[in-house]
Amino acid sequence: MAAGPTPSTAASFRPPLPPPPPCFDYRSASLADTRAAAAAINPALAGLVESGALVRIPRRRFGPVPAWRPPDFAEPEEVWILGTSHLSAESTEDVERVLRAVRPDNVVVELCRSRALTAEPGSCTLPTTPPASRF
Repeated sequence: MAAGPTPSTAASFRPPLPPPPPCFDYRSASLADTRAAAAAINPALAGLVESGALVRIPRRRFGPVPAWRPPDFAEPEEVWILGTSHLSAESTEDVERVLRAVRPDNVVVELCRSRALTAEPGSCTLPTTPPASRF
């Protein structure tokens, strides 16, 4: 099954929802929800939330699932986004703290091409067992 729009449909693909108006402040709109969710799993995350470095996006804000998704595709219940600095020891500690608190099923790391090319193979170790359920 295709993981996204095919080349023939990609050009005609239109988002199902219009974008927010230019004056929309997503941080303000999501701050209360992020505060509550962070406080429920680990109050020590409050500083990251207040600084704007940590944001939670609940499923209801994703919009409808596009028709081109496979039938067995399931949207995650939530997505946590953490802003970091590549060379900061403090960012490393923040990432570890969020991973321990949130215990996500998946982690995505964005790296620019130059940083990705300098990463040593095998330098990142991941747990071999699934995280314990929080529920």
